[in-house]
Amino acid sequence: MGYRCIFLGPAQSVSSIISAINHHQPSIIGLSYRLTPYTVKPLLERFFEEFEKLKLPNMRLYFAGTSKVVQIAKKFGRFDNFFVGGESYHEIISALKRTDSNEINDGTLDMSLDLISRLEWKKPFPLIRAHFGLPSLDETIKGIKKLAEKRVLDIISIAPDQNTQENFFHPEEQTKELSGAGGVPLRSKEDFKKLHKARLWGNTPLLRIYAGTRDFIKLAELYDETIQNAWAAIPIFWFNKMDGRGPLPLKKSIELHLKTIEWHAKNSIPVEINDPHHWSLRNAPDAIAVADMYLCGIIAKKLGIKHFIAQCMFNTPPNLSFEMDLAKMMAKVELLKTLEDESFQIIKQVRTGLASFPLNLNKAKGQLASATLIQLLLKPDIVHVVSFSEASHAAYPEDIIESCEIVDQVINRMSLCDFTLSKDKIDNRKKSLMDQARWIVNLIPQIGKILKIEGDPWINPEVLTFLVESGIFDAPHLKNNAFAKGEINTKIIEGYCDSINEKKRKISEKQRISRLLRKDDKLSKIINNELRKKEVFIKL
Repeated sequence: MGYRCIFLGPAQSVSSIISAINHHQPSIIGLSYRLTPYTVKPLLERFFEEFEKLKLPNMRLYFAGTSKVVQIAKKFGRFDNFFVGGESYHEIISALKRTDSNEINDGTLDMSLDLISRLEWKKPFPLIRAHFGLPSLDETIKGIKKLAEKRVLDIISIAPDQNTQENFFHPEEQTKELSGAGGVPLRSKEDFKKLHKARLWGNTPLLRIYAGTRDFIKLAELYDETIQNAWAAIPIFWFNKMDGRGPLPLKKSIELHLKTIEWHAKNSIPVEINDPHHWSLRNAPDAIAVADMYLCGIIAKKLGIKHFIAQCMFNTPPNLSFEMDLAKMMAKVELLKTLEDESFQIIKQVRTGLASFPLNLNKAKGQLASATLIQLLLKPDIVHVVSFSEASHAAYPEDIIESCEIVDQVINRMSLCDFTLSKDKIDNRKKSLMDQARWIVNLIPQIGKILKIEGDPWINPEVLTFLVESGIFDAPHLKNNAFAKGEINTKIIEGYCDSINEKKRKISEKQRISRLLRKDDKLSKIINNELRKKEVFIKL
């Protein structure tokens, strides 16, 4: 997020914290406390008494602790944010980017309703999208507000019923018996405005909706005016008489789809051509699905689209292997990337295939998690979360919330992993760690000699204490510790944790400890002796 972080170490006195604040004058001060709740009150009283004397402007105060400790801290009315652990990406990023002008009536961040701005805001994490629409308008509105308040997703895809998609502007042709079939019944402009109003809570998720099956441009204008449609999902070959999803013959629907894409281009609205996976839903060969994705990209570019959303529906057909499914999606993306330039950008969106979900809901949750894991190898910009309940029933807000939390955990863990690592890289890392560990432990006999220890140095408390006091064994969170150095700096690099030097470059423990011990003439003998050895195996 662009902040330089200064860690003072645990168990700091109020006076040392105040001194550090006065010295560094940070933008944000973060205090944390997780011991017995009632003991935090006198500490905070002393802190604010001293803090007020500094009279330093424009500092935000954040507090972290257990829920009971946080309850006491809140009573002071002085902190800008509180954390108990497990906060969403939205809450954490919001806290770091927050300004007073961004607050709305419920005290949350007023997020941009523009897709590209939202993508930039959440980087490096993908946006989370889910599909929602119940047969009742009132229940759908309540559900949207609930999803917004929970802050578990960034984009709500409104699922309109078939009457809305086909006959919104032709009420006389609507079939009353089918009201609510496939989604929420929307019958007026005011209904759409109610959807927009319902999302203005929590993290104010974006809204988007299907293009419909006729009156495409009239619908697009309605969507833009009422819900600020985040992007349009427009097919080329589908949603017509060919698949029974619309009233138009194939050629006429293609003609109107192209005109609708062009309208969105002129109005700078991103477009997803949700076409390729419809071939795969019908068991077409993978090569056709890949060819269609490439074709869709070419069409979008030629019609003037600036931001093309490439939806990659995995597990379609559902019996594809993970490896071959991934290869298929990589082929789609790589072909689309050849079209990219300053005027045409690809936004990658991934999702799990509907037909892959088992009826057993526990197994369906497993399918959602495992499929998401593979999808993240594409490094998507948007993850379309298909609720695990879909094989059983249309998703209720609770189903969507649970599905998003499952996917969020996968994303959180997957950010530390790169499954493209080859066996050689894993083997090399293992060998490096073993060599460094042997080298460190083999210092012990030399330390015993320097300290003039009698008996076995491996089990001598003085030798073992020396390992810590000298900084051979060290950790960043030991900073300002009375017994350890706490001078080491580490960083997660390519998925592993290594020491870094003052230039933020990774170094081996052999390099770090060698530099550490050379600072003392007596201890430098340890290093000199060890460097003469070709083998560092320990004999016990």
